[in-house]
Amino acid sequence: MIDYSVARDLVLAAAKALPAELIPLSQALGRTLARDIKAREDIPPFTKATMDGFAVRASDTAAAGPGGPGPVDLEVVADLPAGRLPRKAVGPGQAVRIMTGAPLPAGADAVVMVEDTESRGQAVTVRRKVDPGDNLGLAGEDLRKGETAVERGALIGPAEIGMLAAAGLARVPATRRPRLAVIATGDEIVEPGQPKRRGQIRNSNGPALTAMAAAAGAEASYLGIARDKSASLGARLARAKGADILVLSGGVSVGDYDLVKAGLEEAGVRPVFWRVRIKPGKPVFFGVRGRQLVFGLPGNPTSSMVTFHLFVRPALDRLLGRAATGPVSAKAYLDAAIALKPGRTQFLRGLLTGRGPALMVVPYEDQRSGVLRSMVRGRVLIVVPADVARIEAGGEVEILFMDGF
Repeated sequence: MIDYSVARDLVLAAAKALPAELIPLSQALGRTLARDIKAREDIPPFTKATMDGFAVRASDTAAAGPGGPGPVDLEVVADLPAGRLPRKAVGPGQAVRIMTGAPLPAGADAVVMVEDTESRGQAVTVRRKVDPGDNLGLAGEDLRKGETAVERGALIGPAEIGMLAAAGLARVPATRRPRLAVIATGDEIVEPGQPKRRGQIRNSNGPALTAMAAAAGAEASYLGIARDKSASLGARLARAKGADILVLSGGVSVGDYDLVKAGLEEAGVRPVFWRVRIKPGKPVFFGVRGRQLVFGLPGNPTSSMVTFHLFVRPALDRLLGRAATGPVSAKAYLDAAIALKPGRTQFLRGLLTGRGPALMVVPYEDQRSGVLRSMVRGRVLIVVPADVARIEAGGEVEILFMDGF
């Protein structure tokens, strides 16, 4: 067996970022940006009103301030809707009626909100003093021309979509989505909806791993169940040759019918490691077939999903060119003491208890590797180093978030 950190580094060393492709901005949500995007102009490109009201010289409103003689009357010399260029400058004692988003006319240095005024034809009474810069969005206050708007490796969310649109991009350079194939293995599993004999169980790993891959940004395809026969496994391995990543569940232990490891080698997969000093998931396999990354995950549902988070997710992130790889980590404090047998890095399914200003976490009550319920209710993994036997209540631990792909 090898240590978890060594195994993870071996996976990342084998994973190379995929090439970029140009896609419409409307299809960029959830994709990964392939290069830095710089602002082509100041954003916003001009100083604009951020409120409906009147563009004024701030000094002309001083009398309406505290201790002043009272409201100020100004001459309205123009109307300026959004999308139009100002044609008249604002001189002493003058104002321009202005709408939100319209460019600030020359001479003006502030906007009085319409709520603080009273209009009478071509005149306006200002009841509240403004200072220079009030109710204005300044040219370049978001980004100056040439500044980086969104960095390479960013996961494109709604905010990034907005920034890319503001930078003028109709098409976005995004890393190609990895193609990931999933194969479940074993005579004992049956697909949902199919007849089930005594001694068989439903196949949860195939659907779960395919969903995890899609949520992580891959083009995921499920190739079905490979039965405990070399021909059945070989046929599905042949169908998976075009995938960037191949994930198999089950058949990687040491039983007489655990055929995956041998079948992979027969199919041309070069082993990198088999068995990692972790719990759950010790018998995890990783190998390469050309540029294809191949993962053999344990058959127990929680072990399969946990090892996907620990090894497949970082590989997907690296292929996507993302700045960070794998589950997001944080520090939390234990709500109850834990005692474990040392020797392997352990990943306990945990529940955030939500008490106090700091993150508090408690292990889920049932940590058996066949209890899928622990993955439904536990949203984080509590990391316990291999040399640690006990952590007291209140002790600090590292947690990995299983949500938020």
